[in-house]
Amino acid sequence: MTRIKDQLSPALVISVIALFVALGGGAYAALGKNSVGSKQLKKNAVVTKKIKNNAVTRQKIKNNAVNGAKVDEGSLGTVPSARSAQSADTVKGHSTFPQTRVTATSAPTENAAREAAPEVPLFTAGPVTIYAKCYTDSSGPRTYGSLFIKTSANGVLFDSDSDDADGEPFLNTATPELDRQLMYEYSDQNSASVYFVHSDETVAMTPDGLSFEARHSIAVKNGTLAGGNGLYGDGDVCLFAGDLTEYR
Repeated sequence: MTRIKDQLSPALVISVIALFVALGGGAYAALGKNSVGSKQLKKNAVVTKKIKNNAVTRQKIKNNAVNGAKVDEGSLGTVPSARSAQSADTVKGHSTFPQTRVTATSAPTENAAREAAPEVPLFTAGPVTIYAKCYTDSSGPRTYGSLFIKTSANGVLFDSDSDDADGEPFLNTATPELDRQLMYEYSDQNSASVYFVHSDETVAMTPDGLSFEARHSIAVKNGTLAGGNGLYGDGDVCLFAGDLTEYR
């Protein structure tokens, strides 16, 4: 040991230390500010457990970086529009009756023509059916488009533009047709007229707890129109349309 110490001069010691720093000192050099970028990070080096809670905020997420495919739907609550739709569950059904063309049935009197005209069903809700008839009283001549209500169960309440049943009496299975007319429109020779939706023309309640509102449209033509028959076509014709909303 004495012989080695005698051979170690200060200059030699300093030279050895300088060589050591040159060869390995880079590993211990301090990192400068902004010196580590995405290229210096090993793949998968940043994992979930190494991210501080609340460290990634909205401002630090690139626009459109998080889309539907990257979201766990089970983690989402109910959005406002969905809550609105859920609150509308009291509406049990909504149905529409598209524009339907019916050729008039003709007879010498209004009553005879109405009785001979076939029923054209528009809506059925619970025990109740709303149907249409198109008929011409040839003595006029005058063409009628009429809507009626009927029931397969006694004790129904209804109110409409033409008739009502408020319990004195009720609408029953044997109620005469002319006492359950909802609305009608007519046109005389070579003319046309319409009765379009402007309110809830019919409201009804049934014994099984069903209530509904119905809105109707009627267009009627008799004969031939001077300006052309248009969507009516030839002859005595009625057009019916409407919608119905049920509540239970």
